[in-house]
Amino acid sequence: MTLNQYREMANQLGGEVGEQIAALVDELEDARQIIRGKKYPPLLGSKEVADQIGVDPKNMHHVRKNKMFPEPDVMVGSRPFWYKPSIDEYQERMADWRNKDKPD
Repeated sequence: MTLNQYREMANQLGGEVGEQIAALVDELEDARQIIRGKKYPPLLGSKEVADQIGVDPKNMHHVRKNKMFPEPDVMVGSRPFWYKPSIDEYQERMADWRNKDKPD
């Protein structure tokens, strides 16, 4: 099936399942465009990163000192920016690190 066919199926199904299928199709289309070089992933500044990881933006300088925190993907002057997948990956690594010592 093509992505358009999946989108049509999502519209026909409707409801929560249809919305989830449509969201997945949107993500796949975005990924294809990124892979083809037609689109870049979202770029986040310090405030957006702080919001995503759940810290006060005033404390980002402390977060950046963590050895697991990624270096900025882009610098504009002295302002750091990260691609969203870099921060997503950081969050996954931190979750794995936090859960490694917890008993099953």
